[in-house]
Amino acid sequence: MLTKNLRHMKTRTSIKSKTFISKLQTRLTLNKPDVKHFISDIYSKRLTKTKSNELEQKPKILVEHPSVFESIEPSRNQKLKGSIKYGFETTLSPYYIFFNVGQKTQKDKAQQYLEGIFCAERGKRNIERMVEEVSGSEYESLQHFISNSPWDSDGLMQELSKNISTKLQPYGKIGCTVDEKAHLKKGTKSVGVARQYAGTSGKVDNCQVAVYLSLTADKYSSLTNFRLFLPKKWIDDPERCKKAGIPKHKMVFKTKPQLGLEMIREHIDNNVPFDYVNGDGLYGNGFEFSKGLATLGVNYVLETHCDQLIFTQEPRIEVPVADPGKGGRHPSLPKSDCPGITVEKYGKSLRKSDFKEVKIRRTTKGWLTAWIHVATVWVWDKKAGDRQAIKQTIVIRKPIDKNDKTKYSLSNIPEQAQSIEEFAFMQAQRFWIERCFRDDSHDLGMSDYQVRSYKGFSNHMALTCVAMEYILAQRLENVQDVPLLSANDIRLLIARELRSRDDYSCEDKRFEQLEKRHLQRQRDINRYYEFNLPK
Repeated sequence: MLTKNLRHMKTRTSIKSKTFISKLQTRLTLNKPDVKHFISDIYSKRLTKTKSNELEQKPKILVEHPSVFESIEPSRNQKLKGSIKYGFETTLSPYYIFFNVGQKTQKDKAQQYLEGIFCAERGKRNIERMVEEVSGSEYESLQHFISNSPWDSDGLMQELSKNISTKLQPYGKIGCTVDEKAHLKKGTKSVGVARQYAGTSGKVDNCQVAVYLSLTADKYSSLTNFRLFLPKKWIDDPERCKKAGIPKHKMVFKTKPQLGLEMIREHIDNNVPFDYVNGDGLYGNGFEFSKGLATLGVNYVLETHCDQLIFTQEPRIEVPVADPGKGGRHPSLPKSDCPGITVEKYGKSLRKSDFKEVKIRRTTKGWLTAWIHVATVWVWDKKAGDRQAIKQTIVIRKPIDKNDKTKYSLSNIPEQAQSIEEFAFMQAQRFWIERCFRDDSHDLGMSDYQVRSYKGFSNHMALTCVAMEYILAQRLENVQDVPLLSANDIRLLIARELRSRDDYSCEDKRFEQLEKRHLQRQRDINRYYEFNLPK
């Protein structure tokens, strides 16, 4: 019976858990120290047996990584250090003009805020923590700079998108990806906050949602534009919008696809070059977004939902002729002469020979490989009453691992215009905006802001995008010497460089921060008693 019970032991933690010890003690009628000694003895025997089995196994064949990188030479260390230091000092220089407010400039405050983004503790990048880390900064002035100062964040984003596109041009086709991200919030005062679906938590939650654009070439990407999504109940309450500082021309309800189109149109108007647009099913399922892109003359590869109707041959769309022998109303709506089929049913009807195994891109765990099918199909916007079907190219991506989901995309690029490999690559590039969100949130404080106004949200997001451009520039500049450089690596290096400017030790600084925090807390307590207690 003891052997039977021990078969269920999987980890050392489960073996030493209090519940297991209690049950085993009851069955064996031993005291607790004896049980622990008995379990440790069994575990050591099992561990020895496991190690001996591993030694008997044949050695595994190692797969060569696309870029083998063993160590960083001292000369490369110095080069990387100099690049990071000089690059950070000049990051804001192309944007100084946008920090001018009247006769004064806010560029010093912008530099302090940027330093705070890199130096403050992850998850706690509020103004109070930033001021503790950035020497020479003051709480009130930095809070005013990010929350209320009328510097030109829109102009900065337009210039930044041009600079990022220029940096990416040597690395192949540039994709413009549209996606939304939620920022979880408490309360009801933050601009645009409402109970709505948050991908961050995977459920309906109290949050702000913004739509973002990124430019991507090869494996390099950076955010280039954003728009805060304002729910309809906000737009229906002008007084609430006014309190949050929303400009009058922004008090118009726009869907997320409409916001995405607005930003893409802005890129085109500002001569920001890119080759195609991609997005997920929110933007590809339906015709509003794709028709808008076609009107702008932009190529796209947009994911669509599995219930999207397509036609495998071009249908005739016309209003049926009324039967003269029948009374009643005459037909007025157009109909197709052949039935459509969902992309899911179409994919399941294909044979294995209709797919091609494609190596899409290199990853840290080998090649990303999938079965790809590309064909010409037609789609019809029945709700709009179109009299002609739209010719599209369908891209179906079936994973090699059957546990993953099949993805369906529609493109306005003709099937013969490029290879299957190019279609597969363009479809898969949407991954990189998710990577941008992860790096920006974890390492650059994208969601750590504590501002409520519309201007405060715009100012914060603009400066986090500048920080991300700096990360991109460093990765590109050091790609030969340090090809696996990550956003977190750069953040740690620049934070150490900035902290080394102070004349006193890190320990002294922490004690000074502790004293400041306690003084601030005492002021807050005194203020409460002064204004809220009866005199």
